[in-house]
Amino acid sequence: MKNTPDFNIGSDLFHTIFPKDDIGPLELKKLIKLNEQNGSFVFSLLIELIQRIGHSLESIKSITHIAQGKFTNKTFGDHFSQIINEEIGKVDLAVGCVLNYLKVNETTQKINTVHTLIEEALKKHKPQMEGKKIRVFKKFEEGLPETITPDEHLRYILDSTLKYAVGLIPLEGGIGFITRSLTLMEDGKYIEISVVFDGYRKKREPSGPVLKAPSFIKEEGLDLELRLIEEMVKRNQGRMELGIDAQKGRTSISLKLPVERRKIVYYQPIN
Repeated sequence: MKNTPDFNIGSDLFHTIFPKDDIGPLELKKLIKLNEQNGSFVFSLLIELIQRIGHSLESIKSITHIAQGKFTNKTFGDHFSQIINEEIGKVDLAVGCVLNYLKVNETTQKINTVHTLIEEALKKHKPQMEGKKIRVFKKFEEGLPETITPDEHLRYILDSTLKYAVGLIPLEGGIGFITRSLTLMEDGKYIEISVVFDGYRKKREPSGPVLKAPSFIKEEGLDLELRLIEEMVKRNQGRMELGIDAQKGRTSISLKLPVERRKIVYYQPIN
């Protein structure tokens, strides 16, 4: 049998990560120094992590080579297992510490929240909508800004609005979601979520002239569900308007919420 040369764990690990044609040890040291000068602390940590893994694996390789054929000795076998466990523990500790550090320093920008929550609400009420064969139309503004409204408040507003609409939409009716950004002269920048759907609540009102054009309903005339939605919108410095077109049998709900001017980011959880 042809003898196989000893496996150089440090060298082989290095060349596995950095192909020979790409970079050598001297070039690596220069690159580390250059990145440290440029403040690339994360890059240096990654390199140190690789080196520490290489050293631990080299120790594991060495003790394994010595242990060949000696496991009949129980004392040595126990010592061997202890050393292996210690070295593996070192690797786990090093990898865990660096990965946790990278996670808590990696940020994800908050984007597309409004559209995501609209889709979430549609998915939640999909069975009821399919049962009534409701058609869905969407016209989303690309790059719609974030709103200052907390996610849970916005989720409640959208979910409650859709639930209210589904209850009024007739069989094979339709519902549309339109989003856009706009500037209100007196208040600044807002986003508007318009929900337009077939069907409307017929109210018992005193006799009088019938409004042929879409009308906006006063707050005291709102249904309980809409009053709760409006209260949440107002709590977040927003506005809600309800329009009913009795001739077309259609309802429109406009939700205007202030734009978040800050750049919101999330940090990755450690666990």
